[in-house]
Amino acid sequence: MRMESAGRHVSTYGIAALLAVVPLVYVTDIYGYTLLPKRLAFYGLLTIAATGWLLRSISSNQTISLGLPTLLATAYGALTVVSLFNTTHTTAAHVELTFTICLLGLYLIGTRATNGDIGIWLDALIISGLLSSAIGVLQYFDLAFGQMPTNGKPSSTFGYRNFAAMFLVSAIPACTFRFLYARGWRVLLYAASGTLCTLFLLYTRTRGAWLGTAVGLTLSIVVFLYFGDLRAIMTDALRDRLKIIVGAGSAIAIMIAADMQPGFTDQGLQRFDDKKSSFGVTLKSTFTSTDDRGRRLMWERSLNLVWDHLFTGVGPGHWQYVYPNYDKGAMVRPDSSPKRPHNDFIWIASEHGLFALIAYLAFLALVLVSAVGKRNNSNGSEQWKAIAIATLLGVSVHAFFSFPKEQPQVIAPFFLLAGVAAGSAPGRSIATTPIAAALIVLSAYGSYITWRHLSFDYHYLAALLSEDSENWSGMQNHAKVGLESGDFRSHMYVILGRAHEKQGHFDQAEAAYEQTLQIAPHSWHAHNGLGIVNKRRGNNETAMVHYERALELSPFSSSVRTNLGALYRSMGNDDRAEGLFRRVLTSEPADKGANNNLANILKARGDLDSAEVYYLKALKSDPTFPQANQNLGDLLMSQKRSSEAADRYIAALEGSPNNSHIYWSLGQALEANANVRSAEAHYREAIRLEPGFPRPYFSLGTMLYSLHRWQETIELFGKFKTLWKGDSKFVEFADKRIKASQDWIARMDKK
Repeated sequence: MRMESAGRHVSTYGIAALLAVVPLVYVTDIYGYTLLPKRLAFYGLLTIAATGWLLRSISSNQTISLGLPTLLATAYGALTVVSLFNTTHTTAAHVELTFTICLLGLYLIGTRATNGDIGIWLDALIISGLLSSAIGVLQYFDLAFGQMPTNGKPSSTFGYRNFAAMFLVSAIPACTFRFLYARGWRVLLYAASGTLCTLFLLYTRTRGAWLGTAVGLTLSIVVFLYFGDLRAIMTDALRDRLKIIVGAGSAIAIMIAADMQPGFTDQGLQRFDDKKSSFGVTLKSTFTSTDDRGRRLMWERSLNLVWDHLFTGVGPGHWQYVYPNYDKGAMVRPDSSPKRPHNDFIWIASEHGLFALIAYLAFLALVLVSAVGKRNNSNGSEQWKAIAIATLLGVSVHAFFSFPKEQPQVIAPFFLLAGVAAGSAPGRSIATTPIAAALIVLSAYGSYITWRHLSFDYHYLAALLSEDSENWSGMQNHAKVGLESGDFRSHMYVILGRAHEKQGHFDQAEAAYEQTLQIAPHSWHAHNGLGIVNKRRGNNETAMVHYERALELSPFSSSVRTNLGALYRSMGNDDRAEGLFRRVLTSEPADKGANNNLANILKARGDLDSAEVYYLKALKSDPTFPQANQNLGDLLMSQKRSSEAADRYIAALEGSPNNSHIYWSLGQALEANANVRSAEAHYREAIRLEPGFPRPYFSLGTMLYSLHRWQETIELFGKFKTLWKGDSKFVEFADKRIKASQDWIARMDKK
């Protein structure tokens, strides 16, 4: 009995802690700064709860009834396992499969819950909603918590307002029905939480979550009013003066505050657009707007994917790797690619197959039927049945427009309440001990892989920041160290490949890009990288194949078109190259790469004035763009405008401070300006940075010859001869200068 009691407390309060802590936890300095910490907390606390469940099972020989809902949940889990065999990225598949199976374990715990357990769990959820919503409301008015990491305010501890809205869809029903049934001080707690949760939900401007919450609450109330279970409760609530006052106050507060404008300003990509400038405008746009942000087209493309993988899907976590092959320019952009289809039902069918979707929908339907059919239980248990129905319906409606199944703060209470609603349905019983033991092992494994994922994501973010600052060696080191924890994101191989490519390590770059395609076969980044590597090696035909494939996958990528244009130019097809550059500039007039490359073509034709115009256009968007500054400097030097050229080379060094070629070019410009001392310093810096670069030896040797520094001239031209692989006339010139310098030294010695 003592073991059973201890196990019951550990299990109950472990789940309560899960519901309370998961929504609130986040960290900084990693890429997935909210999802990964929340999943780690989910796994860790589920391990504790499963341990308590195991103790209860051992001491009381507890069993689980294999009713039809549980059998369908098991079938859904089995089909997700079967889809594992279609995967290319094993790590990503294990991550998502582990999460799914642990959620089903949480469902099984819910089927064995008592009224006391459920009350504790719901209160934990409500308290978490109160705290997170208070933070979100204060953020909205810019009163506090403005420094929390976010991709779109108000987001509280969720990192983005849509993720917060997902959680609120599950929290608001708990607040509503617990308020109706409450007595004493709990009335104030539930009202405060419900008011703040509702305001926060309205402030997120998330229309799908609004619809889900409204549908879930409305249908749940209608069902229970129809069957008579809530009539007495409503009547009692209307007679309770405290509830009337508090409820009316909450309603008035919500109506007054709902349309208040935010106190923060947000100019980022995820700011509120014109259709969401206020509560009223957002509500109106729900019924009038035809802008679906590309979701409908993405759903259509995803259905093609489903059809091609109808029975077994593409595997857990693999929609993001296969979908780009079907996108055809719908949602894949140069700076972003969707990770999920913004529809959980399409997502399930895509990754696990049509039968898995049927099993999931049948499971959900039977759980709802079970909740309605068992509404007349004793001890007021109809309240948590109502909460379960409202939550399951609300989250499912929202799932048509979003992806709650990914987020533990919403999907954990969803599956737990599904278990509560299903209860012990009639069917054959099996012992829970092996199930609880398996859940401990699986959730502990989930904790382990998520911890490694956190370590990986720290280096993933650091590698991206290194790329932004063009710190290629730092980028390479972070990518390598991150991959030691696991290949949790396929793009890390692209990052590693790019770091090697920028440092001239083409073999390593090719290997990294090829590894990307092993696990993400439709990565346009990897194909683009392979195009660059093969072009550098002179494998132009292979480079073209990769560039063209990259364009198929990302038709709007100006960088790929620019690279392909550069390839055509290197193959002598300037007309086709020019056409590609001009096509890029039609849609993106400020694209610096296309402007620079088009200017190069015009300069080669002798149209120097037009070339200068396009170089300046490239520099307007990035004044320190090294290539355009250097190319414009070269053009100005050809026109004897050496002072202007020097300014361009100096600007180029700001963007590429370790470029030996720019130092050499600046030395030439300074020499032309008669600034000999500074010219010598820049020639020598070019030699220091790249001792194998022959041109600064030649230029410095020529200049020092004119200054009668014969011995240095001999040494510089001698080194030049050992390095030079080009036209022999330069070697002949060097020999003449060496001979002349030796003659001068001989004459000086005679004197």
